[in-house]
Amino acid sequence: MPVALVLHHDANSLVGLLGPVLRAEGFDLHEHSICTELDSGIAAGPLPSLDGIDLVVPLGSRWSVYDHANVGTWIDDELAMMREADRRGIPVLGVCFGGQVLAAAHGGAVMPAAFEEIGWIEIDITDRAPFTTGPWFQWHLDVFEAPPGAEVLATSPAGPQAFRLRRNLGLQFHPEVDTEVLTEWMVTDRDQLRDCGVDPDELLARTAAETRNARTRAEALVRAFLASV
Repeated sequence: MPVALVLHHDANSLVGLLGPVLRAEGFDLHEHSICTELDSGIAAGPLPSLDGIDLVVPLGSRWSVYDHANVGTWIDDELAMMREADRRGIPVLGVCFGGQVLAAAHGGAVMPAAFEEIGWIEIDITDRAPFTTGPWFQWHLDVFEAPPGAEVLATSPAGPQAFRLRRNLGLQFHPEVDTEVLTEWMVTDRDQLRDCGVDPDELLARTAAETRNARTRAEALVRAFLASV
């Protein structure tokens, strides 16, 4: 059975809608939590080895790739892991922070966004994108610049939304989000939503309404990505 390594950067991170489709595609999920305490960017231990891993899925985070004061040295280890996965030909599906890590690891950049994107948002895609226009769930205050040689597959007013580089697919949006995932995030970041002018309860209600279709979109994205690699 192939193994998918799922990297959780926060203690309240969940695999969400991605878990069932990965299992349905035959993957055994090995989930690794980098930070195991809420509101802490300190790693609980070293990153796992890539030996025996067939797919890497780094998920989102409340931290910034460039925020070394809070995330410590584990971000450098993860950047090195992304380059090593690429060298070995192990596919990587990077989600939000995970997509930003992919971009930074391969020569792109990550920076604060001109404005935040939060909520269910339609994106602009090229005809080579392995996913639809959405709407996809967004919650990010940073954006990435695609690495040299990468193909940008989607954009939004805030910046790039997806790129492909060899067997790597970096996403800015969150295909994993359902109400369970969002409820967990709100344990620590409900105030951030209010600061950005977003009503948490309205966002949860919209997410509940979108989840059925979001599941279909997420399944199609994962299957198309796996077929391409």
